[in-house]
Amino acid sequence: MYYNLNALILNSTVSAEADKTITIYTCKWGKIRAVVPSAKKIIAKLASATEPVTESEITIYQTSSHSKPTVTGARILNNNTIVKQDYNRYFLALYVSELSDKFAPINMPNEKKYDLISRTWQLLGSSQVPLRVLTAFSLRLLKISGYSMTDYIARESAMKKNDFVYLQKISNCSGDELEILEGFDKKRDELMWNYVENYIKTYVPQLSVGTFLKKIKFIN
Repeated sequence: MYYNLNALILNSTVSAEADKTITIYTCKWGKIRAVVPSAKKIIAKLASATEPVTESEITIYQTSSHSKPTVTGARILNNNTIVKQDYNRYFLALYVSELSDKFAPINMPNEKKYDLISRTWQLLGSSQVPLRVLTAFSLRLLKISGYSMTDYIARESAMKKNDFVYLQKISNCSGDELEILEGFDKKRDELMWNYVENYIKTYVPQLSVGTFLKKIKFIN
């Protein structure tokens, strides 16, 4: 049967000489993996619509619930071009994708999670404080996934009270609110991110994109 799905392309890997396998997050089905035939060919129409950090409307064919879906068509809804044109912001967006993949079980849809990922990609293209956006995203994703960092800290007293107040501030803000948070600067942004990254590592020892974050200008 054929199905049309709005999908966020989280990552892709080469699965055959010209094919690739993509991990996507959809509103209807949650996270799934699908094969994109001949997508590695330069002239492939599906190539750009199935690249990471892209939101696309895709058509998939699946013979049964146990078979891997095959992408037969795709139309870009949001290419997040601004993010992709900036090397540093693109790596932050890829971190969003990889973290989302790690904390999203297969076939468990969550509309809030879909909207959170999509909105974060967009914010990374326009925000003056992209690292703060990444921190706020991570805190929200962890909470939605059942791993609330602020709940853990409040319970375990694992942070200085003053720092905990700032962490709560950023966890309760989104969008344009993140630009004007009182008491935040580059140094505090980096401190808050270090707290969050260390917490993430208790569940995921090392994200592959994480090694690059230390090399870009947002993080010392």
